[in-house]
Amino acid sequence: MFAGLKEPEDSDDPAQKVYSKAKFMGTHCQGQTEVDVNGIGPTIRAEHHGNIEYRRLSKEHGGIIDKELKKGLKERRLTPRECALIQTFPLDYEFVIPHEENKQRYILSPSAAYKIIGNAVPPLLAYHIGKRIENLWDLYFEPDEVII
Repeated sequence: MFAGLKEPEDSDDPAQKVYSKAKFMGTHCQGQTEVDVNGIGPTIRAEHHGNIEYRRLSKEHGGIIDKELKKGLKERRLTPRECALIQTFPLDYEFVIPHEENKQRYILSPSAAYKIIGNAVPPLLAYHIGKRIENLWDLYFEPDEVII
């Protein structure tokens, strides 16, 4: 899912350039785990208070993505773009929108982006539910009579 994504410091995508800087607090708290890049994605919570899951943990904090750690990639939390991909949003969906005149400010901030993504029904899930309802519609509802 993350194939082709650049690391935040190398990206031009505003939703990939930023991530929560919340410190590691030990495994007893929410959001202190590393994403299983070969498994099921974590729940993306709207009220994460900065404790969004880690994209990669250091060895000292229990990180297991050796291939990335050996490349020197640092411990960091998921970016809004990575969270959006986990939730099945398209890669080009804009979540973080910098202010045109002041690049230090946002029209839509990274914090707001995490909340929007966490509150959203995953688009792919919504699509499949909608298609299933469409297929069963006539089973549960009478077709409208045409009145001329």
